[in-house]
Amino acid sequence: MSNVPAAREWGCGNAAEACAAALGWFVGAFPGEPVVLCTQTANDRSMRLAAKLGFTEVERFEEYSAE
Repeated sequence: MSNVPAAREWGCGNAAEACAAALGWFVGAFPGEPVVLCTQTANDRSMRLAAKLGFTEVERFEEYSAE
């Protein structure tokens, strides 16, 4: 049984916990593999969640006239 929350829990304020569980599973299943996150810099909620989960900006790119 996986400890990744069910899809019904997404959007109920559990984003950080759900992402942390998914990342924890990934690290266990694929040790040493990098994890890449792509989001728009204008999406403040996603940027805050990424920072809370320990992601750091490595590179910024522009696509469709947006960062």
